[in-house]
Amino acid sequence: MKSYPYSEGIKELRAGNFENAQRLVEQAKQQGDATVEELQAMAFAMDGHNQRGFATELLQEALKRQPSAAEPACVLAMFHLEKQEDAQAAELLKPALEAAPDHPKANLCMAMALAKTEAAKARTHLAKAAKDTDPDVRQQAEALDKVLAEHEPR
Repeated sequence: MKSYPYSEGIKELRAGNFENAQRLVEQAKQQGDATVEELQAMAFAMDGHNQRGFATELLQEALKRQPSAAEPACVLAMFHLEKQEDAQAAELLKPALEAAPDHPKANLCMAMALAKTEAAKARTHLAKAAKDTDPDVRQQAEALDKVLAEHEPR
């Protein structure tokens, strides 16, 4: 069920009223009735409005509610990878991969997190990501595999 403050927050954000949107989403978060999907959607919207800190908080809240949720784990892991925080990214992804070992995007993100330190494990995750039906995920997996091959031949 969609929470009223969340729905209103989305409307406010679309209208350009960031402060009201943030207040309403914070209210939904505190009430605990926003779903993981709602928190993730708002995080994307906030990040799109250059509010990375608030987006991060929303993704963390989503993972508190459902630690094995792959999508928020992947997004939050990418935020960590952007800051060269590979170990933190890998830790975030573990519950998602334990729950869904073949999740292509989670495997791709884990491969990115392990690429610098554990190339063999990264390749194992890349093999799973390369099976995805999404051509973008497959392309990213192939590109990372080429980079790994250049730096650490099989």
